[in-house]
Amino acid sequence: MKIKIRIATILLLSLTFPLGAQILLAQTPGAKTISKDDVFFTIARRLKQISESPVSAIASELDGVIEVTSITAEPDGRSLVVVRERTPSSAASTNKSTRMHFAPPAAGTNGKEWNWTDFEENRKFYPIDKLFPYAKDELTRRKQATVTKWGNFVTIVGKQREAGLKAVETANAVIKTDPGVLANLITLKAGYDAAINSARDGDNQPLVSVYREIQLQTEAVNALADNHAELKANDAYLRLIDTYKESINQTTNAQKDYLQSVDGYNEILLRLPFALVAYGLGFTKIEANITAE
Repeated sequence: MKIKIRIATILLLSLTFPLGAQILLAQTPGAKTISKDDVFFTIARRLKQISESPVSAIASELDGVIEVTSITAEPDGRSLVVVRERTPSSAASTNKSTRMHFAPPAAGTNGKEWNWTDFEENRKFYPIDKLFPYAKDELTRRKQATVTKWGNFVTIVGKQREAGLKAVETANAVIKTDPGVLANLITLKAGYDAAINSARDGDNQPLVSVYREIQLQTEAVNALADNHAELKANDAYLRLIDTYKESINQTTNAQKDYLQSVDGYNEILLRLPFALVAYGLGFTKIEANITAE
């Protein structure tokens, strides 16, 4: 008798309050839901299919960038999981959340391995297979931007050294004496060329050292006209020193562009949906070759 009354109650709710019936079914005792740990390991196992990283390493990385905020059993047997970014966003908004579906273990399996079926982006669910190329393309683009911006910075640093050398050589010819900085800039040319070769082999530290040495010469080069009045009346020198000062501004801007590209790449690794797959696809944080002045 009690069973008949319970069935009648469920039927009445499904006719009168469809949403209420769904909630009742989702919370029916015995309904199986995925655990928080299994969320991470299920994602990691899926990524392992296209990654060389161990499942445990991927799961650990995921646990560091996202947190599971809710798990709900749905009428079709799947679990609806809501995850949120752990790291506060640099934008003036709360940390982003997104939803994903996980299908229960298939019959005949060990009963533990859930299946990650889809993810949400812009309030729409997409099959999980669409996430991998989408994330890989965007992460690759941003990572390549850091390489390009670093190359631009290195090139402009070389131009700053050349502009300084030309200005000093002209000053030397005008005042007919070594202004004291010429030898340093000549030596730095050899250092710069050697550093470029080292960078081709993946070692950027020599370039950083040369850049710092070039910056140390800036004050001495700019002070030449203050120490030698005849330079203030020499048009050739004045044009060259203006070019040198402009090269300094270009170096500063190139440095900012490079650091912004590194920050932008590192930031997206923490943001959904990219945080779900970045580590498993082989994308990790980049340490900038230089720091802000």
